[in-house]
Amino acid sequence: MQATGIIIAGGKSSRMGTNKALLKIGGKTVVEKIVSELKGTVSEIIIVTNSYEDYRFLGLPMVCDQWQDMGPLAGIHAGLNASSTEKNLVVACDMPFISAQLGGVLLDFLDENQAAVPIITGQLHPLFATYRKDALDEVTQSLQKQELRIRQFLNNIKTKFVTENDLQDLKFIFHEKHLFNMNHPEEFEKAKKIDADF
Repeated sequence: MQATGIIIAGGKSSRMGTNKALLKIGGKTVVEKIVSELKGTVSEIIIVTNSYEDYRFLGLPMVCDQWQDMGPLAGIHAGLNASSTEKNLVVACDMPFISAQLGGVLLDFLDENQAAVPIITGQLHPLFATYRKDALDEVTQSLQKQELRIRQFLNNIKTKFVTENDLQDLKFIFHEKHLFNMNHPEEFEKAKKIDADF
């Protein structure tokens, strides 16, 4: 599919105490696991980071936030701005068990929507979600107004909030690990256990 994978790797990882994306699980860094899985569903991959040196080893295009210190919305802006495709899959850099198949499901929803965002057990997951390039104008306006809450931005565009029922209807078997992310050292330990169990 002609689509861009946008890995948001701009966070400070302050709660983890070290760069989450470069932690190793099963012999691979988390960001390498993400890249490997994304290759199954997108045609190009961009890393959004303010630390180019950390990710040069991946050999992928990198862009930095144009809006500094303005959180994940600034990362989405940088990625969409750099993307050359209409469809885009945004992934946070601390999600070691993403599913390319789930990404494909979300990308398909972009035929009729500007964004498709999982909302599982009531929790929104805007950093494993898909966005059309034409959502960029609204992202820019949100940043200009310093309205940094992603949910507010999503309410301003045509967004499909994808529920467990939607995934069931599509015969997609959802696992909790698909949207698992790591913020604290104990979550990294849990991730290593999940990896060992599968």
